Amino acid sequence: MSDKPFCIFVVDDDALLRLVITDQLQGHDYQIHEFANGEECLAALDLSPNLILLDIEMPGLSGIDVCRRIRADGNDDVQVMFVSAHDDLEILLAAFDVGGNDFIPKNAKKDVLLRKVELAIEAEQQKQQLQSQLSYAQQTAFTAMSSLGETGTVLQFLRTSFQCVTFQQLGGLLIETLQQYGLTGLVKLTDTQQEYDFSPEKACTPLEKSILTYVAKLGRIYQAGDRLVFNFSHVTLLVTGLDTDDPDAIGRLRDHLAILAEGAGARVEAMISEQQRLQETNIRLEGVKELTDLLIEIEVNQQANHSQMVNLAEQHKINMESAFIHLGLTDSQEFLLHGYVDELTSQMDNLFENDNRLALRLNKIVEKQKALLIRQ
Repeated sequence: MSDKPFCIFVVDDDALLRLVITDQLQGHDYQIHEFANGEECLAALDLSPNLILLDIEMPGLSGIDVCRRIRADGNDDVQVMFVSAHDDLEILLAAFDVGGNDFIPKNAKKDVLLRKVELAIEAEQQKQQLQSQLSYAQQTAFTAMSSLGETGTVLQFLRTSFQCVTFQQLGGLLIETLQQYGLTGLVKLTDTQQEYDFSPEKACTPLEKSILTYVAKLGRIYQAGDRLVFNFSHVTLLVTGLDTDDPDAIGRLRDHLAILAEGAGARVEAMISEQQRLQETNIRLEGVKELTDLLIEIEVNQQANHSQMVNLAEQHKINMESAFIHLGLTDSQEFLLHGYVDELTSQMDNLFENDNRLALRLNKIVEKQKALLIRQ
């Protein structure tokens, strides 16, 4: 409850009764105002009374009419305690229907009146506490919903980042995600050889590039006014447009944006690894291609050599048969020499066949390696 004194209106057409009630309330640090009729009471509501002791039976507007107008004007916070010499059920129900809070007989003793006022004060304090708790609960719920929405934005970024295969796609996604938070900023992504700078205008100006180069030398998380800087592996993120009047929101955004920057850095590392693996695969594929070409060349040479050896063996047999005429060999000697030549030719054919089988096996191994590399 505020430091303002508890304000009480005493409304009764009987001046003596007003005096008695006012006298009973003295000495308790109450702010008391007296009114002789309902019209005066309604005209003074801008004084923001906490409690109105309201006589029911008055000339002009009755207490019931006054209470009805008070509630109709939206004054629900002020408590109305009806005062009447009658306490029959019909009077009590009428008081209840128009929004009364309590009832006290006109002939009530002082301690009863004071206790009623104390109860009214306690009721107002409880109401204020409930309103404060409700406000806190609403603020907590709003903060939780805001945080949930902000977390959802981070999760959506992380999911989408896995689909990025170029630095241009990842940098553009970071800029778009910042805009979802109502922020603007600059982004620098680096791989092992090159830097990529991004802004809401797609291409960074020379000044923006200089700023990114400078802030990349600051700490992991650095704040200055409405600006935040995040430096993670392969990522520099400069965020502007923070609401400096809402430190809680800045704290949440700092946590979310840190996850954002760290996630982007992890994606860059994955992209670098993918590029290196792709380069290694291409090198292996090139090696397999060279080996395949070499096998084809060996096979062609083997076939040519085999044909040449067959021709030489045939020519050698012809030359031997021609020489047999001049050598005067017997049939058995000629047959023996022909057998030597045929056996040599057969052995050479076997050697070539073994080479062919080895070449075929090697070719199959090369094809398997080629298929594995392509799948990678």
